[in-house]
Amino acid sequence: MTRHAQAAIAAALLGGLAATSAHAQSVPFVVTARGDSLSSDTITFALRDGARAGTIASLRVPERRAARGAQRITIRWIHFASTATAPTAPIVFLAGGPGDAATRAFATMPSAFLDSLRAVGDVIAFDQRATGRSEPLLPCGVDGQLPLDRVLTTASRDSAARQVAQRCVAAIRARGVDVEGYTTAESVEDLESLRIALGVPTLSMLGGSYGTHLGLAFARRYPARASRIVLAGVEGPDDTFKLPSRVDASFSEVSRLAAADSAFRDRPSLLAVFDRLRARLDGDSVRVALGGATVALGAWDLQRFVADALGDMRAIQQLPSQLYAFDRGDWQLLARGAARRRQPRLGNAMNLLVNCASGASVARQQQIVRERATARLGDVIDFPANSVCTTLHVPRLPDAFRATSRNPSSILMVSGSLDGRTPPENAEALLSQFPNARHLVIEYQSHSLMGDAAFSPAMMRYLRGQDVRSARVVRPTPSFAR
Repeated sequence: MTRHAQAAIAAALLGGLAATSAHAQSVPFVVTARGDSLSSDTITFALRDGARAGTIASLRVPERRAARGAQRITIRWIHFASTATAPTAPIVFLAGGPGDAATRAFATMPSAFLDSLRAVGDVIAFDQRATGRSEPLLPCGVDGQLPLDRVLTTASRDSAARQVAQRCVAAIRARGVDVEGYTTAESVEDLESLRIALGVPTLSMLGGSYGTHLGLAFARRYPARASRIVLAGVEGPDDTFKLPSRVDASFSEVSRLAAADSAFRDRPSLLAVFDRLRARLDGDSVRVALGGATVALGAWDLQRFVADALGDMRAIQQLPSQLYAFDRGDWQLLARGAARRRQPRLGNAMNLLVNCASGASVARQQQIVRERATARLGDVIDFPANSVCTTLHVPRLPDAFRATSRNPSSILMVSGSLDGRTPPENAEALLSQFPNARHLVIEYQSHSLMGDAAFSPAMMRYLRGQDVRSARVVRPTPSFAR
């Protein structure tokens, strides 16, 4: 690509999700060194508290590169130009999910966060395939309604989820979509196509949750083309499906912390309260009047409520008072959540397709089966993928995708000590294979790490090339909502 085309694309990538065209003339499609078609246009991108000029780029890539004559899909991103005099490698933001959009995430961020990154290098809000502004999108709406007055059992929830997933994937296939093209491996090649289109030797990356899974996959596939990588909430190559024991361990730690809180010190432990509530819901459903209807609660509703709470620190701080309220017979909050879960939905089918393709090794799947039989929270955190993947006939990525070997990539891994989704053990297990990786554990934080006060300074030091050592951010014991 010519220097003129590169400059036009770099200028155009400075916008965002809420951006509108600045009515500049679009750069005609050019063919990159990889054979992909590229175009761009200037935009103004709306952030939470302001706007920034930028460039939006469109790249046409094969939907499934191994398929002969594969159709082309469109990957889009927004490029925010660096304000540094000597910028580092472009910083590519990889959203989580899978299925979240980088441009949507940036639209909710304060401008100061974006500007701090731009002070280091160009910033790219990269919408992975089937997310955000990329095309095609793979939406799955609400499909049916399970009876509110019947307990949602494992069997009933699995049956409903499978029917919804099968109908959704069938409809997507009928639109001509090759569902085998929506995998982490294909997204890795999209990132390599991005690098080639930008004409840069390396990429830096900032990923959260599933974005860490993708960032690690890129580093393993193209180690020489990965500059500095920041991973918040690490999902390793074989961590797509969560271990029930680690989700339970997070809940146990929350129970221990609540017992030390003066407001709950004289009450039964959260674990004891949960066990009592679960036994009651296992033995006889609780029926709650809600908006003119009656909701029948079961143990699965309680397990899902707690597992969901473990992904957010604010929800964790509210969890003790909520469980004690249930124990007093105030079930309204649980009933509202249960009513929502009676509406089977998948949202973005990209989430399901990618998770099913990443899957789990045989050894990990066997461990999950062993642990879920006795785990307090079972394996609800993996629903619906753990219920539907085997029925969709979507090929799983080969075992080599989940294997790790020694890798020279420079990585900063960040974990929250209370994270019930991507616990610190995920990162610790990778350190032996990534000798140039560092692990920062933020005490009393959960899955939402990027807004943490300790995260941004460490991230900025690291992206500037300064040394960041493995460490634990020690904090006072958190207080819980009354």
